[in-house]
Amino acid sequence: MAKESPTVQKTLADAKNATTLRLHYPDVTVSAAGANLTIPAAKPTPTLSISANVLKSAPDTKYIAVSIDLDAPFPSFSVLGPILHGLHIDLVPGTVDGDGFAPLEGPTEWLVPYIGPGPPKPSAPHRYVFMVFEQPPALDTAKIRSLLGLAPEVKLTSRMWWNEESFEKKLGLGEVLAGNYYLTRA
Repeated sequence: MAKESPTVQKTLADAKNATTLRLHYPDVTVSAAGANLTIPAAKPTPTLSISANVLKSAPDTKYIAVSIDLDAPFPSFSVLGPILHGLHIDLVPGTVDGDGFAPLEGPTEWLVPYIGPGPPKPSAPHRYVFMVFEQPPALDTAKIRSLLGLAPEVKLTSRMWWNEESFEKKLGLGEVLAGNYYLTRA
């Protein structure tokens, strides 16, 4: 398996106890950690909703969401992973629903566009992890691109070997506020 950063380890453990992030696809919502999704079900870009319990109280707070595949190309031989599957910035919470979750709303375009799962045959299921952090106020698209060395179009080779610890450090992110993950097999 790929090296899991402390944040990823914490997200996986916390998500098993209580999901603080929901992933909404057109045909399914991932409310419980470790749900099994088919490739077609998880291919569209998801929308996210976050537990109101973890939201910051400042009304102008923005959030960053990151999605990674921990297990590329195979969980037992993950020499390409983690792979960045998407990075969405400038997210703000919408109105809290009856279940205590607020949709994260923001630009329709992800800074690093979402790519759906695609584990190869005969791989065991891959873990697709989504994490949400508070976005430091000084960060905008240009600053994030500069700090991470991201080109305007992020190719697959730039997504491979994603270093979650380095990402968090470069952007000055605090602890993960919310997370969830699902499993997908070929």
